Amino acid sequence: MHNPYDELIRDVRIFLESLSAELGKDITNYLNSVTRAPPNYGYLAIPVHGLIREYGNLEEVINKVPKPRLISRVLLINGYLNIDVNINEYANLVLGAVNSLGEKYGVSDKCPRASYIIEHTSANPAKPMHIGHGRNAALGDSLARLLRFCGSSVRVHFYVNDCGDQMPYVGIGYYVVKDLVLSRVKSGVKPDEVIGEVYSITYAVTEIKRLSKQIEQLSNEGKYDEANKLIGERDEWVSVINNFLNRDRELTESLIKGLGKFEDLPLMIKQWSRAYEEGDEFVRKVIREAVDLVLRGFRATLDRLGVYFDSWDFESEVAVDNGGVSRVINELLTRAPQYVEREDGALIFRADKYAQDLGLWDELRLPRYIPKATLLRSDGTSLYLTRDIAYALWFWANFRFDALIRVIGSEQTHPQAQLRLALHAMGYHELARKIMHYSYEMVNLAGMKMSGRRGVYVTLDELINETKSRVMDLVKSRFTPEEADKVAEAVAVGAIRYSFVSVSPNKPLTFSWDKVLNLRQNSGPFIQYTYVRANSIIEKAGVVPRLTNIPSNIAGEEKELVLILGEYPEVIAKAAQDLRLEYITEYVNRLSLLFNSYYEKYPVLNSEPGIREFRLNLVNAVRTVLGSAMEILGIPRLSRM
Repeated sequence: MHNPYDELIRDVRIFLESLSAELGKDITNYLNSVTRAPPNYGYLAIPVHGLIREYGNLEEVINKVPKPRLISRVLLINGYLNIDVNINEYANLVLGAVNSLGEKYGVSDKCPRASYIIEHTSANPAKPMHIGHGRNAALGDSLARLLRFCGSSVRVHFYVNDCGDQMPYVGIGYYVVKDLVLSRVKSGVKPDEVIGEVYSITYAVTEIKRLSKQIEQLSNEGKYDEANKLIGERDEWVSVINNFLNRDRELTESLIKGLGKFEDLPLMIKQWSRAYEEGDEFVRKVIREAVDLVLRGFRATLDRLGVYFDSWDFESEVAVDNGGVSRVINELLTRAPQYVEREDGALIFRADKYAQDLGLWDELRLPRYIPKATLLRSDGTSLYLTRDIAYALWFWANFRFDALIRVIGSEQTHPQAQLRLALHAMGYHELARKIMHYSYEMVNLAGMKMSGRRGVYVTLDELINETKSRVMDLVKSRFTPEEADKVAEAVAVGAIRYSFVSVSPNKPLTFSWDKVLNLRQNSGPFIQYTYVRANSIIEKAGVVPRLTNIPSNIAGEEKELVLILGEYPEVIAKAAQDLRLEYITEYVNRLSLLFNSYYEKYPVLNSEPGIREFRLNLVNAVRTVLGSAMEILGIPRLSRM
């Protein structure tokens, strides 16, 4: 596949080989130090200070060396070999590659081609997805798009955590107000929003009951100071209930009344958790009904963002019902019994000791601190980690892959390390090495602290709707109501997705409206606006003429555009190799800034013959590359904006 920049580097290598022959010393390793030259000094620069110290002035030798086809001149300036490009030859190469490959331009031999499984988003089905899940979804989906673009085989999975600790609250709450929930859903309320309220209210009521029982017990024992501390904590949950009464009195009162019929709600929660894991038919039916409603809401939200999955994997099916948890426990006890112990009735895997004894820090990409891992509670129920290990074994048994990429928040760094260590201890060394925790930091929203259990969070739907509303204020006067709605939705999606992937995942992201909707630089709408500009020129032209020659007097901005366009396959390959989507956002922002400057200065459709053909091909190349990158990033393309 065509990689113009790589061909340029090959010519630089040829030049260095010729220079090596003149010097009588192989200096081709200097190729590893190639950087961009400062403005007006050429395109590429290679530091050769050591050669100058050894050989003195190299200018005479450099001038004797023939220049390969893509290099116009080489100058020695301030200890650097500054290399300029034969722009006519290079423009022919770049524009020819874009014209011949179309939207496949960007794929090169440097792209990784392998078999990947990507598991991402996997939000607990207890409440609507919040803005943090949006970052997870955007990262996971764009990684899948990038690797598929490069020619890799990719399967994308959503892990439905239906055995989680939150599920009994969802199930019991849903059971007591089922008719009300279904009537709300039938009336058009998003099902995940309704279940989210049910979960939070049920959790609050359960906590009030649990704390009240403890307070009574402590008071009877005369431990009034301890009781008073718990009274303060209970008051916080009462405040949560009061907030829900103000928001939705009907649902809150119905839940309080229905839950009040159960003598010991906290005990019932524990019983439902165990019953669900053991496959109790009634409990399974109730919880799965509620979970299915939440997933219906998830799909609607993800559809808006253009995020889709090949498989929705229920934890109960892939980790419990198939005996996965029992298998994990039995194989650890068989293969690594010295690292499994009992602690207060719970079963513990000494992941810390195993990592230390075998020195697996580099092999398994481990953090320096590894805590012990609890596999089973004292009551015999499994934890998320245990089921997660079983899920990894399910993947291993059912799919062939070179890497399993799990997009999970950085707060799960230790559990994900424990998972790899447990698999290694069970004898699955290759699988342990193939699992990658693609960690990302949290999303901050200024002035708000979120808590799902207290029902205080910004949902992903709210974020999309607010973004859309702000965009609508800008576009409603330019389109019919129906068109304005479509444009505002597309711009909102582009703004949110770009925002979530433009910051390195290992850095926290602060969601700022000024940045997200900036039409002048570094935003989804800015990239969309640039694409619309390029596309409108091509649509007005009607056809992109065949490029027969490159004018000898192209402008400086045109030369820069050719150089940036030539870098696209290199950027894609590097982004895919390193799994760093911000390389692509940085690139499209740079390309868009330059193109908009060019657009303002130079006519295209009305330029003179010879120049016009070249400029149309150049604009078409910009449109093609932007469109390709937008597809990878999940940014909708518009014809008008």
